[in-house]
Amino acid sequence: MNKLGENTEIQTGLVLSRKQAEKTSQVIKVYKQLNLKAIKNEGCIDMDLLEEFRANEILSKDYITQAGDIIVRLTTPYTAVLIDENCTGIVVPSHFIIIRTKKGQILPEYLFWFLNTDKVKMEIAKNKASTTIGAVKPAVYASLEMDTLSLEEQKKIATVYSLAKREIQLYEQLKNEKEIFYKEAIREIYENFKRKRSKQ
Repeated sequence: MNKLGENTEIQTGLVLSRKQAEKTSQVIKVYKQLNLKAIKNEGCIDMDLLEEFRANEILSKDYITQAGDIIVRLTTPYTAVLIDENCTGIVVPSHFIIIRTKKGQILPEYLFWFLNTDKVKMEIAKNKASTTIGAVKPAVYASLEMDTLSLEEQKKIATVYSLAKREIQLYEQLKNEKEIFYKEAIREIYENFKRKRSKQ
């Protein structure tokens, strides 16, 4: 067993107020900014819900999402997100932590699965601070214990997890489409009945 902090680099996101331009004339660069509502429970980012952040300087890349990063919200439900090529270049605020794996030790895809397991989320919840929002400190993540699996074993778990998530997303999409279809079908039947009645 290894502690997560031994095989990764963990840091909190940026305190935005320190880098935010107060006037339009002070804006050096405009970034997309992550927020809690953009993090979906399925472990993905809704890009349409990102906000704009007007920075008064070029921000350190340490606070900008890179492919392979794991972003975790520090409040319940402690959802972890794996950053892919479509979600790079986003500013991460201080109510998230950024976890970057060390090459050759942990696969980001495996860590993504690990952090989203019920067991780990329960462990994190036990160590939350005594506040109404139930925030946890980054040190809690660093102290999490992980089984030492080979990269090949990690890859197998990550592959199955990715396939499972994709299949569930497709089922959810199909369910939503079916709901829309049947609502429209019932509405049309109802309107037809009304038209027939009005002609009688």
